[in-house]
Amino acid sequence: MTTGMWRRLGVHAFHGKLTLDDMTRMEVAGTVWHKKNPGKVVEMVIIYPSDARMNNEERERMAAIVKRWERVRTASATVVLAGGLVGAMHRSILTGLHMLAPPPHPTKVFGGIAEAANWMLPYVQALCGDDFGGDDLLTAIDDFCTAFQKTREE
Repeated sequence: MTTGMWRRLGVHAFHGKLTLDDMTRMEVAGTVWHKKNPGKVVEMVIIYPSDARMNNEERERMAAIVKRWERVRTASATVVLAGGLVGAMHRSILTGLHMLAPPPHPTKVFGGIAEAANWMLPYVQALCGDDFGGDDLLTAIDDFCTAFQKTREE
């Protein structure tokens, strides 16, 4: 798991097992970042395919982490990169959960990074400035993902 922040944009990448200790580190880092940079944010979560599953305690903890900062998000996108029926099922479940318990900001689930970046662009530009375009945003996110994948390989 890794997180990247630029201006008011946060991008979080996940692959494999996320332990309670990982969640604690993620929560502490998020708290520090929000204290140093108070205000609204736009966030993208990228979930790489894996066989990892969360138990009930891990799911509850992750749900609490997500809810903790939802009041300062202007928009959020979740990208589930798993393909086929499994990926479609996960994206459908997340979409359904957003419909049953909608967050206080626009949110959408995607199967690809480019579509998510395109959807997020107006929100990112509103918070971070419009001195860059969609290609710039997609390139930055792709570079972030490439760096994340390299750390996974090492």
